[in-house]
Amino acid sequence: MSILSKLNPLSWIADIVKEPIVEWQKRKTLKVENEAKELDREHEVRLKKMDIAAKLAEKGQQVEADWDTNAQNNMKHSWKDEWFVFLFSIPLIAAFIPHFQPYILEGFKTLKQTPDWYMWLVVGIVIATFGLRWMFGRIKIR
Repeated sequence: MSILSKLNPLSWIADIVKEPIVEWQKRKTLKVENEAKELDREHEVRLKKMDIAAKLAEKGQQVEADWDTNAQNNMKHSWKDEWFVFLFSIPLIAAFIPHFQPYILEGFKTLKQTPDWYMWLVVGIVIATFGLRWMFGRIKIR
């Protein structure tokens, strides 16, 4: 019976048509498998990037914390922080003395006219002196 089926012209035609269809299906299957592998690789790359970013952020936070700790430890041997506390206390205390109030108000009006770079310089000095670098990340620049 199998010899007869081989001699049958319809089976030849079926074999001729079947071969390209089988090859097409193999190519389609390979393409889908390759796309799935590519998606897996992209997913792995994204996960690794996220891990690296998390480690860098953690390390950056540690560096900032170390900087702040060192600044606070250096306060023990420095008069800078006492000087700034004294300096910033003058207008605070003088604002309660009626005779000095106009001078305090005029001083703050004058400070409003100072260049932005100068104000940022003062902010930076205070932040570095008091070990408040963590606060700098929260300050929004206009």
